[in-house]
Amino acid sequence: MFLGLAALGQAQDCSNSAWTGTSYYLSSGTALTPEDVRVPDVQLGELTADGNGNVTGQVTESADGTIESSTIKGTYTVTGACNGSQTLTITPTGSPSTISYSAFQLVSSGTQLLIATTNPGVNLTGQAYAAAVQSPSACGQGSLVGSYGFQGSSPALGLASPYSFSGQVMFDGNGGLRFALTLNDQNPGFSGTSSLTGTGVYTVATDCSGTASFGLQTAVTANYSFAIVQGGTVLFLETDPGTLFYGTWQPDTAPMVLPQFAFGGGWYSALYFTNTTNVAVSFPVNFVADNGTALRVSAIGSTSVTVSIPGGGTAIVEAPNSTQTLAEGYAWFTLPPGVSGYGVFRQSVTGKPDQEAVAPFEAGNVASSTMVWDDTKYVTSVAIVNSGATAGTVSITLWNNDGNTVGTSSISLGAHQKTEAALRTLQGLSTMAGQRGRARFVTSEGTIAVLGLRFDGTAFTSIPVQQ
Repeated sequence: MFLGLAALGQAQDCSNSAWTGTSYYLSSGTALTPEDVRVPDVQLGELTADGNGNVTGQVTESADGTIESSTIKGTYTVTGACNGSQTLTITPTGSPSTISYSAFQLVSSGTQLLIATTNPGVNLTGQAYAAAVQSPSACGQGSLVGSYGFQGSSPALGLASPYSFSGQVMFDGNGGLRFALTLNDQNPGFSGTSSLTGTGVYTVATDCSGTASFGLQTAVTANYSFAIVQGGTVLFLETDPGTLFYGTWQPDTAPMVLPQFAFGGGWYSALYFTNTTNVAVSFPVNFVADNGTALRVSAIGSTSVTVSIPGGGTAIVEAPNSTQTLAEGYAWFTLPPGVSGYGVFRQSVTGKPDQEAVAPFEAGNVASSTMVWDDTKYVTSVAIVNSGATAGTVSITLWNNDGNTVGTSSISLGAHQKTEAALRTLQGLSTMAGQRGRARFVTSEGTIAVLGLRFDGTAFTSIPVQQ
């Protein structure tokens, strides 16, 4: 039996500490039954490493269509060359334990792992990836939202023929899905290549694993286990007995968010875009008020605008400081391939020079964000957007220079709502004044986008956020 690891370490000068946290892997090939019969095999597993050579986890396996769940406990060793080995005890539900051996190599700066089994008679290889988020309670329904392209295949099982399909699936962020796919299946009862559409349901657990059901035909449902990994890719395995179907769901393009968009009352905001391709593109930009409703931008005369950019061109969307009344919210959009940009804020104060700051766009499909703050002689403010379709609570934890916890707080946000505040004014965070350190924002449900701003009197600047 094969089991894989993932790594969060460096690409060189590695040690056991190079691998910590939760990872998911997908492997395929052939394995041996207890009767020493070679059969096709696929596994989707979760592993958590402590950085000291110990690992625990669980795995769902389809061996020639027989579905089995097991727990995992074992040890691993990482060398200075960032390769290593592991020895794992695998305990299936209601069956005796077995020992699994494998070798691995860290790649992509330690964010992925290439693995191969070393058990005699077993031929399984695969890749492992860090989980989408490392907090044990950071994922929820809204962690899987938007359009995903997918592909998968199944080897021949018994007398059945192999089959494959590709298509698109849309997740609504609230447990519902719809899909369209092209299936190539030569098995009896199917007519070769066919097109299927339908709907289904899904559930995302707090550890970024989940289950989904696709209604393929009347009274025919396909059931899957899946895991969301770093970068938003989803690994999946069908869990219906007699099947051995697996593959990936790939996000089309993540929605982007500028978490603070303010105009009037002394504030100006702008969005800059550039098209690095030689093909003209168009896409909508939507504006949302803090309470989650559509925000009408007076300079545009609408709550959204279509941005058109010629090949190699640029575009700007402006909201000037044209009224005495401050309007606040955020902007969200999906950028076509090859298009990038940033936001600009400007504050005007009578008798003083205008102050500006550039702010990056943030991905709108993440469940956690981290930033460095400095409140020694500055004030750190944040804008937090619940970009998901469900209400959630954002937990905030602050650490100081020494890594000690400074305070914790939480904010409840409805679907698509946003809030902004000076961090030190939130309940439980007042002791950050006079210190500097790190802040982490994690949502209990859905997804978030966070923007940090540092103020020194009227001057201010944006704070980079790691998602």
